[in-house]
Amino acid sequence: MELVPAALTSVAPAGVGDRVCLDLVQLLRTGEGVLVGSSAKLLALVHAETLETGFVPARPFRVNAGPVHAYVRMADGSTKYLSEVRAGDQVLVVGPRPASTLTSTAETPQSWPVRAVTVGRCKIEPRPLLMVSFDAGGAEGQLFLQQAETVRLVSGDGGGGGAVSVTNLGQGDVVLVQRSARGTHVGRAISARVTEL
Repeated sequence: MELVPAALTSVAPAGVGDRVCLDLVQLLRTGEGVLVGSSAKLLALVHAETLETGFVPARPFRVNAGPVHAYVRMADGSTKYLSEVRAGDQVLVVGPRPASTLTSTAETPQSWPVRAVTVGRCKIEPRPLLMVSFDAGGAEGQLFLQQAETVRLVSGDGGGGGAVSVTNLGQGDVVLVQRSARGTHVGRAISARVTEL
């Protein structure tokens, strides 16, 4: 999986939405996550809940992935809306990489290890959201995430790998994203022009 850094252009409150937690049947490691976004052309790496906070214990089987409208990358390379993901589906889990290989730049994407992991449960609840907007080498995208210290993106500073809470993110911070030149139809990449704003 090739990922590139994207600079955040804004992080802003976005009201309340129906947020989806993907509870997986395997434990994830620190550095691992799934690819999520509002556009299938730009998906951000959302980190698993492998880290404890002062408020809740770690839940290393869980990715707090975002609201129901968002796309998530599936193990077969397609995308699904988070609202369509069901128990038994397989999502693509990305990372982590050894520190010695973290040399990604916007011009030179780096490959990250991937694996297929089965979803055991999708948990949907109304939660306050943040809209995180970013620019990846001239391509603009955004995603919505729950406003909670347990929700993290994977940092793109110095090649990436660290987890940064969305409550600590701001303009100019760098996160890792997957870019694609092709849009999708029913989850499959197509050659036709697709614009998602």
